Amino acid sequence: MVRASQIVPSQVCLSCDVCCRFPERDSSFRPFFTASEIQQAIEKGIDARYFSDSQGSQVEAVPNPFGEGYLCPAFDPETSHCRIYDVRPLDCQIYPFVMMWDKRGSAVHLGWDTKCPFLCDQSSLAEIKTNNPTTARRSYALPENLYPFTQTMAKRVESPEMIKILSANHQLVMEFQEDVVVLQKLPRLTQILLSNRK
Repeated sequence: MVRASQIVPSQVCLSCDVCCRFPERDSSFRPFFTASEIQQAIEKGIDARYFSDSQGSQVEAVPNPFGEGYLCPAFDPETSHCRIYDVRPLDCQIYPFVMMWDKRGSAVHLGWDTKCPFLCDQSSLAEIKTNNPTTARRSYALPENLYPFTQTMAKRVESPEMIKILSANHQLVMEFQEDVVVLQKLPRLTQILLSNRK
């Protein structure tokens, strides 16, 4: 599989305190590893017990030894480096982009996670006003210079190679999340995953 180029500069990632950390042990943002990715992670020294299913699963988060919350077991909190970076799973390769179902579960979208401070720093932020002031929510406008990368990522995840991987590992497409901004529909992936449900 071709590795994804990283949109977020390394120095930003290494100074960030979001990625690889989770407020809850069962966070939906824990990366999903396919069977081959699990095998590669184990070969790099990650204990097999952190994977509930050797055929594919989200990694089990471990308590943060330096504070609150949980960490990916591949993350070194002392250096902020990933111990398996060169074989990190697809989920980590494409982040802060994510694949997500819409609210109705009828279409898969490429989106980006607003928890990523880099993308928030690059984007314009506005409040969407609603009739109920308690339901006002933030809206982000992706800067034009990121659109080519978005298009490249969408083409990549809808390539025949990726469709095959994703249809065998549908858990890589997460359920709808309010804090993920939808960028575009993924019609080929949607069609395959919906047909697999039948």
